[in-house]
Amino acid sequence: MANLRVQDKRRVLLLGTPSYALSEYEDICKRYFVQSISRDGFKNHKDVTEAIAREVSQATAAGEQPYVGFIWFFDTSRLGPFDESMLHPLTDSGCRFFSGGGAGYDDIETQWMASQGAYYCNTPTAVTISTANAALMLIFAATRAITHGDTSTKAGKWRGDQAVPEEFLPIVPDVEGLKLGIIGLGAIGKALSVRAQACGMEVMYYARNRVPDSESTSATYVSMDELLVSSDVISVNCPLTPETRHLLGPVEFAKMKTGVFIVNTARGPIIDEEALVAALRSGKVLRAGLDVFEREPIVHPGLLDPALSRRVTLQPHAAARTHQSFMKAEGQIFKSLKEFMRGERPEYAVNHPKI
Repeated sequence: MANLRVQDKRRVLLLGTPSYALSEYEDICKRYFVQSISRDGFKNHKDVTEAIAREVSQATAAGEQPYVGFIWFFDTSRLGPFDESMLHPLTDSGCRFFSGGGAGYDDIETQWMASQGAYYCNTPTAVTISTANAALMLIFAATRAITHGDTSTKAGKWRGDQAVPEEFLPIVPDVEGLKLGIIGLGAIGKALSVRAQACGMEVMYYARNRVPDSESTSATYVSMDELLVSSDVISVNCPLTPETRHLLGPVEFAKMKTGVFIVNTARGPIIDEEALVAALRSGKVLRAGLDVFEREPIVHPGLLDPALSRRVTLQPHAAARTHQSFMKAEGQIFKSLKEFMRGERPEYAVNHPKI
Protein backbone atom coordinates (compact mmCIF):
# COMPACT_ATOMS: atom_id res chain seq x y z
CA MET A 1 0.00 0.00 0.00
CA ALA A 2 1.21 3.53 -0.69
CA ASN A 3 0.56 6.39 1.69
CA LEU A 4 -0.62 9.78 0.48
CA ARG A 5 0.15 11.77 3.62
CA VAL A 6 2.96 10.68 5.87
CA GLN A 7 5.31 12.24 8.39
CA ASP A 8 8.47 11.13 6.61
CA LYS A 9 8.93 10.80 2.84
CA ARG A 10 11.44 7.95 3.05
CA ARG A 11 10.19 4.82 1.34
CA VAL A 12 9.96 1.23 2.58
CA LEU A 13 9.26 -1.83 0.43
CA LEU A 14 7.54 -4.92 1.84
CA LEU A 15 7.39 -8.43 0.43
CA GLY A 16 3.81 -9.26 1.29
CA THR A 17 2.03 -7.66 4.23
CA PRO A 18 1.88 -8.39 7.96
CA SER A 19 -1.01 -10.33 9.42
CA TYR A 20 -0.56 -9.96 13.18
CA ALA A 21 1.06 -6.73 14.42
CA LEU A 22 -1.50 -4.64 12.60
CA SER A 23 -1.52 -1.63 14.92
CA GLU A 24 2.27 -1.36 14.60
CA TYR A 25 1.89 -1.67 10.83
CA GLU A 26 -0.65 1.15 10.76
CA ASP A 27 1.80 3.32 12.68
CA ILE A 28 4.55 2.53 10.16
CA CYS A 29 2.24 3.47 7.29
CA LYS A 30 1.53 6.81 8.95
CA ARG A 31 5.23 7.53 9.37
CA TYR A 32 6.69 6.47 6.01
CA PHE A 33 5.77 5.73 2.41
CA VAL A 34 5.11 1.99 2.41
CA GLN A 35 4.80 -0.05 -0.77
CA SER A 36 4.08 -3.80 -0.86
CA ILE A 37 4.92 -6.42 -3.44
CA SER A 38 2.19 -9.05 -3.54
CA ARG A 39 3.52 -12.57 -3.00
CA ASP A 40 0.62 -14.19 -4.81
CA GLY A 41 1.95 -16.79 -7.21
CA PHE A 42 5.57 -16.51 -6.06
CA LYS A 43 7.22 -19.92 -6.06
CA ASN A 44 10.94 -19.36 -5.84
CA HIS A 45 13.97 -17.07 -5.66
CA LYS A 46 13.64 -16.10 -9.32
CA ASP A 47 10.09 -14.78 -8.84
CA VAL A 48 11.16 -12.48 -5.99
CA THR A 49 14.32 -11.36 -7.80
CA GLU A 50 12.33 -10.32 -10.86
CA ALA A 51 9.66 -8.58 -8.79
CA ILE A 52 12.21 -6.51 -6.86
CA ALA A 53 14.07 -5.50 -10.04
CA ARG A 54 10.78 -4.51 -11.65
CA GLU A 55 9.62 -2.52 -8.63
CA VAL A 56 12.91 -0.60 -8.31
CA SER A 57 13.00 0.09 -12.05
CA GLN A 58 9.44 1.41 -12.08
CA ALA A 59 10.06 3.62 -9.07
CA THR A 60 13.20 5.05 -10.65
CA ALA A 61 11.43 5.68 -13.97
CA ALA A 62 8.65 7.51 -12.12
CA GLY A 63 11.20 9.77 -10.41
CA GLU A 64 10.34 8.46 -6.96
CA GLN A 65 12.80 8.41 -4.08
CA PRO A 66 14.65 5.09 -3.66
CA TYR A 67 13.64 2.59 -1.02
CA VAL A 68 15.64 2.83 2.19
CA GLY A 69 14.28 -0.37 3.72
CA PHE A 70 13.09 -3.80 2.59
CA ILE A 71 11.10 -6.17 4.82
CA TRP A 72 9.79 -9.70 4.48
CA PHE A 73 7.83 -11.76 6.96
CA PHE A 74 7.27 -15.53 7.24
CA ASP A 75 6.97 -18.62 5.03
CA THR A 76 9.78 -17.43 2.79
CA SER A 77 12.18 -20.40 2.90
CA ARG A 78 11.24 -21.44 -0.64
CA LEU A 79 11.95 -17.89 -1.85
CA GLY A 80 15.50 -17.63 -0.50
CA PRO A 81 18.32 -17.18 -0.32
CA PHE A 82 18.09 -13.44 0.25
CA ASP A 83 21.34 -12.66 -1.46
CA GLU A 84 23.16 -10.18 -3.67
CA SER A 85 21.60 -11.50 -6.87
CA MET A 86 18.14 -10.78 -5.45
CA LEU A 87 18.73 -7.60 -3.48
CA HIS A 88 21.40 -5.63 -5.35
CA PRO A 89 18.86 -3.38 -7.16
CA LEU A 90 17.82 -2.17 -3.72
CA THR A 91 21.32 -1.61 -2.31
CA ASP A 92 22.50 -0.07 -5.60
CA SER A 93 19.81 2.57 -5.20
CA GLY A 94 20.50 3.24 -1.52
CA CYS A 95 18.57 0.68 0.55
CA ARG A 96 20.35 0.28 3.87
CA PHE A 97 17.89 -1.68 6.02
CA PHE A 98 16.71 -5.27 5.66
CA SER A 99 14.69 -7.34 8.09
CA GLY A 100 12.86 -10.66 8.04
CA GLY A 101 10.90 -12.88 10.39
CA GLY A 102 12.81 -15.57 12.27
CA ALA A 103 15.81 -15.98 14.53
CA GLY A 104 17.97 -17.82 12.00
CA TYR A 105 19.65 -16.07 9.09
CA ASP A 106 21.68 -18.79 7.41
CA ASP A 107 19.99 -18.08 4.05
CA ILE A 108 20.65 -14.34 4.21
CA GLU A 109 23.88 -12.73 3.00
CA THR A 110 24.36 -10.53 6.06
CA GLN A 111 28.05 -9.87 5.37
CA TRP A 112 27.36 -8.77 1.82
CA MET A 113 24.69 -6.44 3.22
CA ALA A 114 27.26 -5.06 5.66
CA SER A 115 29.69 -4.45 2.78
CA GLN A 116 26.95 -2.34 1.18
CA GLY A 117 26.46 -0.34 4.36
CA ALA A 118 23.19 -2.11 5.17
CA TYR A 119 21.83 -3.63 8.35
CA TYR A 120 20.09 -6.97 8.61
CA CYS A 121 17.81 -7.36 11.62
CA ASN A 122 16.30 -10.66 12.72
CA THR A 123 13.64 -11.36 15.34
CA PRO A 124 15.78 -13.17 17.91
CA THR A 125 13.39 -13.71 20.80
CA ALA A 126 10.04 -13.87 19.01
CA VAL A 127 10.15 -17.63 18.46
CA THR A 128 11.90 -18.61 21.71
CA ILE A 129 8.89 -19.90 23.61
CA SER A 130 7.16 -21.56 20.68
CA THR A 131 10.31 -23.36 19.55
CA ALA A 132 11.23 -24.51 23.07
CA ASN A 133 7.70 -25.83 23.53
CA ALA A 134 7.94 -27.64 20.20
CA ALA A 135 11.26 -29.19 21.19
CA LEU A 136 9.73 -30.45 24.44
CA MET A 137 6.75 -31.77 22.48
CA LEU A 138 9.10 -33.72 20.19
CA ILE A 139 11.03 -35.06 23.19
CA PHE A 140 7.77 -36.49 24.52
CA ALA A 141 6.81 -37.73 21.06
CA ALA A 142 10.12 -39.57 20.68
CA THR A 143 10.41 -41.00 24.17
CA ARG A 144 6.74 -42.03 24.35
CA ALA A 145 6.63 -43.52 20.81
CA ILE A 146 3.73 -41.24 19.90
CA THR A 147 3.93 -41.82 16.15
CA HIS A 148 4.09 -45.59 16.66
CA GLY A 149 0.94 -45.56 18.79
CA ASP A 150 -0.83 -43.15 16.44
CA THR A 151 -0.03 -45.29 13.40
CA SER A 152 -1.17 -48.51 15.05
CA THR A 153 -4.40 -47.03 16.36
CA LYS A 154 -5.36 -45.45 13.03
CA ALA A 155 -4.65 -48.75 11.26
CA GLY A 156 -7.12 -50.49 13.58
CA LYS A 157 -4.33 -52.51 15.20
CA TRP A 158 -4.64 -50.86 18.62
CA ARG A 159 -1.19 -51.58 20.09
CA GLY A 160 -0.03 -53.65 17.12
CA ASP A 161 0.57 -57.35 16.71
CA GLN A 162 2.46 -58.84 19.64
CA ALA A 163 3.68 -61.60 17.34
CA VAL A 164 5.51 -58.96 15.26
CA PRO A 165 7.87 -57.27 17.75
CA GLU A 166 8.69 -54.25 15.56
CA GLU A 167 4.98 -53.50 15.20
CA PHE A 168 3.95 -54.00 18.81
CA LEU A 169 3.79 -50.77 20.85
CA PRO A 170 6.78 -50.79 23.22
CA ILE A 171 6.88 -50.01 26.89
CA VAL A 172 8.47 -46.58 27.01
CA PRO A 173 10.44 -44.50 29.54
CA ASP A 174 9.16 -41.50 31.40
CA VAL A 175 11.36 -38.47 30.83
CA GLU A 176 11.80 -38.02 34.57
CA GLY A 177 15.36 -39.00 35.37
CA LEU A 178 16.54 -39.08 31.76
CA LYS A 179 19.63 -37.08 30.81
CA LEU A 180 18.95 -34.39 28.22
CA GLY A 181 21.89 -33.03 26.26
CA ILE A 182 21.20 -29.64 24.65
CA ILE A 183 23.53 -28.57 21.85
CA GLY A 184 23.51 -24.78 21.97
CA LEU A 185 22.33 -22.87 25.02
CA GLY A 186 20.99 -19.71 23.44
CA ALA A 187 17.57 -18.31 24.25
CA ILE A 188 15.73 -21.37 22.91
CA GLY A 189 18.11 -23.82 24.58
CA LYS A 190 17.69 -22.04 27.90
CA ALA A 191 13.89 -22.06 27.60
CA LEU A 192 13.97 -25.77 26.79
CA SER A 193 16.28 -26.42 29.74
CA VAL A 194 13.83 -24.82 32.16
CA ARG A 195 10.93 -26.84 30.76
CA ALA A 196 12.83 -30.12 30.74
CA GLN A 197 14.00 -29.68 34.32
CA ALA A 198 10.41 -29.01 35.37
CA CYS A 199 9.64 -32.48 33.97
CA GLY A 200 12.41 -34.04 36.06
CA MET A 201 15.08 -34.34 33.38
CA GLU A 202 18.76 -33.91 34.19
CA VAL A 203 20.03 -31.28 31.76
CA MET A 204 23.54 -30.80 30.40
CA TYR A 205 24.64 -28.66 27.50
CA TYR A 206 27.47 -28.00 25.11
CA ALA A 207 28.00 -24.65 23.39
CA ARG A 208 30.92 -23.09 21.56
CA ASN A 209 31.07 -20.47 24.31
CA ARG A 210 30.27 -21.55 27.83
CA VAL A 211 27.36 -19.64 29.35
CA PRO A 212 28.01 -17.89 32.69
CA ASP A 213 26.67 -20.07 35.50
CA SER A 214 24.25 -17.30 36.47
CA GLU A 215 22.59 -17.65 33.03
CA SER A 216 22.81 -21.41 32.53
CA THR A 217 19.37 -22.25 34.01
CA SER A 218 21.11 -24.85 36.21
CA ALA A 219 22.13 -26.88 33.16
CA THR A 220 25.59 -28.42 33.48
CA TYR A 221 28.25 -27.51 30.93
CA VAL A 222 30.03 -30.53 29.43
CA SER A 223 32.28 -31.20 26.47
CA MET A 224 30.70 -32.29 23.20
CA ASP A 225 32.10 -35.80 23.65
CA GLU A 226 30.66 -36.10 27.14
CA LEU A 227 27.28 -34.91 25.94
CA LEU A 228 27.27 -37.50 23.14
CA VAL A 229 28.34 -40.33 25.42
CA SER A 230 26.11 -39.50 28.40
CA SER A 231 22.80 -38.22 27.01
CA ASP A 232 19.62 -40.27 26.84
CA VAL A 233 18.03 -37.54 24.72
CA ILE A 234 19.89 -35.06 22.50
CA SER A 235 18.23 -31.84 21.34
CA VAL A 236 19.81 -29.66 18.65
CA ASN A 237 19.31 -25.97 19.41
CA CYS A 238 22.34 -24.25 17.85
CA PRO A 239 22.42 -22.05 14.73
CA LEU A 240 23.51 -23.38 11.36
CA THR A 241 26.99 -22.13 10.48
CA PRO A 242 29.82 -23.59 8.39
CA GLU A 243 31.16 -25.05 11.65
CA THR A 244 27.89 -26.70 12.69
CA ARG A 245 26.93 -28.18 9.31
CA HIS A 246 26.81 -31.97 9.82
CA LEU A 247 27.80 -31.46 13.44
CA LEU A 248 26.12 -34.80 14.08
CA GLY A 249 27.46 -37.34 11.61
CA PRO A 250 28.64 -40.96 11.63
CA VAL A 251 31.45 -40.34 14.12
CA GLU A 252 29.16 -38.55 16.57
CA PHE A 253 26.36 -41.13 16.31
CA ALA A 254 28.88 -43.89 17.03
CA LYS A 255 29.73 -42.22 20.35
CA MET A 256 26.11 -42.03 21.52
CA LYS A 257 24.33 -44.47 23.77
CA THR A 258 22.53 -47.27 21.98
CA GLY A 259 18.85 -46.35 22.09
CA VAL A 260 19.35 -42.58 22.24
CA PHE A 261 16.54 -40.21 21.25
CA ILE A 262 17.29 -37.35 18.82
CA VAL A 263 15.32 -34.09 18.47
CA ASN A 264 16.04 -31.23 16.05
CA THR A 265 14.15 -27.92 15.95
CA ALA A 266 17.11 -25.82 14.79
CA ARG A 267 18.25 -26.38 11.19
CA GLY A 268 18.20 -29.60 9.21
CA PRO A 269 21.77 -29.58 7.84
CA ILE A 270 23.20 -29.64 11.38
CA ILE A 271 22.44 -33.37 11.25
CA ASP A 272 23.80 -35.57 8.48
CA GLU A 273 20.50 -37.24 7.56
CA GLU A 274 22.21 -40.14 5.83
CA ALA A 275 24.00 -40.89 9.10
CA LEU A 276 20.80 -40.42 11.11
CA VAL A 277 18.92 -42.91 8.95
CA ALA A 278 21.77 -45.41 9.33
CA ALA A 279 21.70 -44.89 13.11
CA LEU A 280 17.94 -45.48 13.18
CA ARG A 281 18.31 -48.66 11.13
CA SER A 282 21.02 -50.00 13.44
CA GLY A 283 19.09 -49.13 16.60
CA LYS A 284 21.75 -46.70 17.81
CA VAL A 285 19.01 -44.06 17.63
CA LEU A 286 15.79 -45.53 18.98
CA ARG A 287 13.44 -42.75 17.91
CA ALA A 288 13.69 -39.20 16.57
CA GLY A 289 11.57 -36.05 16.49
CA LEU A 290 12.38 -33.69 13.63
CA ASP A 291 10.94 -30.30 12.73
CA VAL A 292 13.67 -29.46 10.22
CA PHE A 293 15.35 -31.32 7.39
CA GLU A 294 18.58 -31.21 5.45
CA ARG A 295 16.97 -30.47 2.07
CA GLU A 296 13.65 -28.85 2.95
CA PRO A 297 10.96 -29.39 1.88
CA ILE A 298 12.35 -32.74 0.72
CA VAL A 299 12.39 -35.38 3.45
CA HIS A 300 15.03 -38.09 3.30
CA PRO A 301 13.32 -41.23 1.91
CA GLY A 302 14.82 -43.30 4.71
CA LEU A 303 12.75 -41.35 7.23
CA LEU A 304 9.63 -42.26 5.25
CA ASP A 305 10.53 -45.94 4.94
CA PRO A 306 7.67 -47.95 6.51
CA ALA A 307 10.30 -49.94 8.40
CA LEU A 308 11.39 -46.76 10.21
CA SER A 309 8.50 -44.30 9.93
CA ARG A 310 6.77 -45.42 13.12
CA ARG A 311 9.96 -44.48 14.99
CA VAL A 312 10.14 -40.89 13.74
CA THR A 313 7.86 -37.94 14.38
CA LEU A 314 8.06 -35.37 11.60
CA GLN A 315 6.85 -31.78 11.51
CA PRO A 316 7.04 -29.37 8.52
CA HIS A 317 9.38 -26.75 10.06
CA ALA A 318 6.43 -25.56 12.11
CA ALA A 319 7.90 -25.03 15.59
CA ALA A 320 7.55 -21.24 15.40
CA ARG A 321 4.16 -21.20 13.74
CA THR A 322 2.08 -19.79 16.58
CA HIS A 323 0.01 -16.63 16.80
CA GLN A 324 2.15 -15.34 19.64
CA SER A 325 5.50 -15.80 17.90
CA PHE A 326 4.29 -14.23 14.64
CA MET A 327 2.88 -11.26 16.55
CA LYS A 328 6.15 -10.75 18.42
CA ALA A 329 8.23 -11.13 15.27
CA GLU A 330 6.31 -8.59 13.23
CA GLY A 331 6.50 -6.18 16.16
CA GLN A 332 10.28 -6.67 16.37
CA ILE A 333 10.67 -6.00 12.64
CA PHE A 334 8.83 -2.70 12.95
CA LYS A 335 10.77 -1.81 16.09
CA SER A 336 14.04 -2.28 14.19
CA LEU A 337 12.79 -0.18 11.28
CA LYS A 338 11.90 2.72 13.59
CA GLU A 339 15.31 2.55 15.28
CA PHE A 340 17.05 2.61 11.90
CA MET A 341 14.95 5.53 10.73
CA ARG A 342 15.99 7.46 13.86
CA GLY A 343 19.62 6.98 12.88
CA GLU A 344 20.28 4.39 15.60
CA ARG A 345 21.86 0.97 15.35
CA PRO A 346 18.84 -1.35 15.68
CA GLU A 347 18.90 -3.55 18.76
CA TYR A 348 18.35 -6.67 16.67
CA ALA A 349 20.96 -5.95 13.99
CA VAL A 350 23.13 -9.03 13.42
CA ASN A 351 25.82 -7.42 11.26
CA HIS A 352 28.06 -4.35 11.32
CA PRO A 353 27.63 -2.22 8.21
CA LYS A 354 30.60 -0.40 6.71
CA ILE A 355 29.13 3.06 6.87
